[in-house]
Amino acid sequence: MIVTYHLEKWQGREIIRLELVEGKFKGISSIVPERSLGENYKIVVAVLEEYEALLKEAKSAQIFGLFEKLEEYFPEHPKVLFSLSCAMLDLFSKRYGVSLEEMLDVPERTVEEVERADVLVFPEAVGHVLRVAGFLSAMRSVGERVFLVIREYPDPVTNSILNLLKKLSNGFVEGSWG
Repeated sequence: MIVTYHLEKWQGREIIRLELVEGKFKGISSIVPERSLGENYKIVVAVLEEYEALLKEAKSAQIFGLFEKLEEYFPEHPKVLFSLSCAMLDLFSKRYGVSLEEMLDVPERTVEEVERADVLVFPEAVGHVLRVAGFLSAMRSVGERVFLVIREYPDPVTNSILNLLKKLSNGFVEGSWG
């Protein structure tokens, strides 16, 4: 698998456009560094370079264990793992001809926006998409009211995955980038 990334401008800020390529298939996502958290693109690119060696040898079929290996190799970078997993899910769905909706098979539920919530989950702070989905499901199963913080991403893949994750929460809160 080939990992490519480059800087772009989006809404007056620098973002990182991420692509995972396997053969003729490509998965995309993006990472939005937040200055309010002390992040900048240089840190994110350094993390991607650390992960690149493992990703280079990986195949899209390894999607379920790959992110655990990445995290074990170089931990504490959930935002990068979230973006990589969005790109990997996109690549996997194109490579194997299965839609993201089928892959995540989230039950159809009406999810409403709330103004204020007790338990807020920022998906990019949890880690890869499958961990976010598991966390939301586990919290709901023990009776917690969990609300996803949805922020607009510069790519349609990440936004569609966030829409699927919304269905696993009790609702969502619109957020903005810091």
